[in-house]
Amino acid sequence: MKKIVCMTVLLLLCIGPAAAYEIKCDCPQEVYRGQVIDVQGTSTLPPGYSTWLTLYEVQPLARQLGQVTIVIQQGGVWSAEIPTAGLEGGTYKFEIYEDTINYPYSSSSDSPVVFKVIDRSGEIVISSPSTQAYRGYIDVAGRVTTEEAPPGLQIVAANANGDDVYGPLYIRTDEGGYFSESVPVESPGRYSVRFSDFKNNEERYITQVTFVLEAAATTPTPETTTVQPTSAPDTGKKVSASAQASRDSPAYFEIDTKPGTLTVTTSTGIDWRLFYLKDGGAVVKVDETGSVSPETFSITTAGGTVYLKAHPVAAGDEGVITITATNADAITVSSGAAVQFDDPVPGGAAEETPVPVCVPLAALIILGYLLYRE
Repeated sequence: MKKIVCMTVLLLLCIGPAAAYEIKCDCPQEVYRGQVIDVQGTSTLPPGYSTWLTLYEVQPLARQLGQVTIVIQQGGVWSAEIPTAGLEGGTYKFEIYEDTINYPYSSSSDSPVVFKVIDRSGEIVISSPSTQAYRGYIDVAGRVTTEEAPPGLQIVAANANGDDVYGPLYIRTDEGGYFSESVPVESPGRYSVRFSDFKNNEERYITQVTFVLEAAATTPTPETTTVQPTSAPDTGKKVSASAQASRDSPAYFEIDTKPGTLTVTTSTGIDWRLFYLKDGGAVVKVDETGSVSPETFSITTAGGTVYLKAHPVAAGDEGVITITATNADAITVSSGAAVQFDDPVPGGAAEETPVPVCVPLAALIILGYLLYRE
């Protein structure tokens, strides 16, 4: 018996406890909506080991949002990026997945990590159009909506590749918070302008606004050979429709499209979130800007109907949304389109008015009286 006990103890000593790995990360406690969170970390995990971050919304809604893969590099370093343009203001966290059997984490590891997203996009209203004819510059004009407007705003313009082409430069705001600036650019295209201010010796991000500069139309040189198109050409016809929408009562639309590229754009003033049905029935979410810039997307269609759903990002917002569709024959507000998104039809089916009990009773009394008279 003593031999068995000794052998058991020796076996346990040989096996020993499983090694615990440490994983640490550096993440800001607060970020502004629209910024990309650059998470940096170190680890004792072996190089090449991969796992993932799972992102959760804590407030105002508790839900899982998505995952980001991380790979341990030489020296144990790792990094990940978390975009916040599609998040609303609130509290969030991410957890690093742990393989508890093969790679358990030590108690000193960082997981979960909590951070806050601050939404300042409503502090600026842009009055210049989001689509402009190219004249060598972007017309950037608007107003700061806060009661105490900063003495100036810092702007940085970037091209479609994300390369800065102008700024950082501070521009003046007047007593009413109004500002205006002509931002020089070298060519037509899509540009973004980032706004920030300065307070307590700190630069504070506000929002990012997208502008599209269109080149002047040119007359094409006629060709001797005419090619017959296989489908109707893109006429660029624009149609619009408006509807009341809130978080609990979304607006639904049906777009009768032409073959070619369909472009959909929302009105501004409220931070809208769009959903449309992709080929195959998958629902695609569009939520890239705040209240100062329209949500927009473009898809290629063969013609037919495209279904659209829209509601405000913030639970307390409510208002009228205007949807503009380019290269479409018509757009209509359609509560019946809710079934395409597996949503209940707003209002439901009308109930039949019940016949009062007194009506058949009175009829029986009258019939009995007539039979008695006979």
